[in-house]
Amino acid sequence: MIRAVLFFCFLLSTLGAQAAPLRIGVSETVLSLPLYVAEEEGFFQKHGVSVEFMNCVGGNRCIKNMLNGQTDLSTATELPVVFSSFTRNDFAILTSFVSGSNDLKVVARTEAKINQPGQLRNKTLGYVKGSASQYVLDSVLVYNGIDPDTVKLKAITPETALMALANKEVDALCIWEPFASRIELELGAEVMLVPIPKLYTATFNLIAMQDVIKSKPKEIERIVRALKDSTQFIQMHPDKAKALAAKRLKIPVVLVDRIFDNYRFRLSLNRSLPRTMEGQARWAIREGHVPGNSHQPNFTGFFYPAFLKTVDPGAVSLQ
Repeated sequence: MIRAVLFFCFLLSTLGAQAAPLRIGVSETVLSLPLYVAEEEGFFQKHGVSVEFMNCVGGNRCIKNMLNGQTDLSTATELPVVFSSFTRNDFAILTSFVSGSNDLKVVARTEAKINQPGQLRNKTLGYVKGSASQYVLDSVLVYNGIDPDTVKLKAITPETALMALANKEVDALCIWEPFASRIELELGAEVMLVPIPKLYTATFNLIAMQDVIKSKPKEIERIVRALKDSTQFIQMHPDKAKALAAKRLKIPVVLVDRIFDNYRFRLSLNRSLPRTMEGQARWAIREGHVPGNSHQPNFTGFFYPAFLKTVDPGAVSLQ
């Protein structure tokens, strides 16, 4: 009798462990739309996987939360992955699910009279440390022949970006959507977009801890299948997807509609991604954004394409 009770308790605990949802750090951005769609349209349920969204502002924070054990998976552009790769290698990119070359914007105070990138010289500029904002701003300066030492850089957060402009703490700043559009909506004629060249195509990725990859392979594959359904849904039903993005991000649909075509929603792991990350790592070392004795990481081990190869073989071209 006692053995039967113990076995029953063991069985219940095992089932409970299997039923525990995978926690995903979801950045509050249009780039996370495939995850929002998967939840809204029941694609996770369709593929038999339970997930829990842990919202975070920016992929750099999502990555940090995952590395600190608060989530099992994370969403982020590749740059926070690059920064984290200098100190640890116990995580990997599973798939990209969206890319875009116009997600990050440079927003300036109108009275600062920054009508073109060349006029950023000698200005006070805001950026989000450890994010694509930092990389894009630096790239724009260098491309336009501006020594970063000739500007005053001020670290901001996405939440303080609007007030930094409104209170004249910065002349301009680099920030991603939907924060750029929210600033334009709130401050109106007080701000303007600075036209910048499309120097960088960001990928938005699903990232997981290695121990989760090993312990929950079936569940992760099901998440990737759900994301494939989501990207196809977005392509087939863009208006419904736009409405969902507006609802989740609490911005008008008209703003989503204005930026929606900047993004390409599809699963992929392209050979261009590790090359981009290698270039970003060299930049981080050169510009002193990582300790001076840092060595270039080998990014081969920071990809785990097996799930995507199973779900969509043609989407993988890392070699």
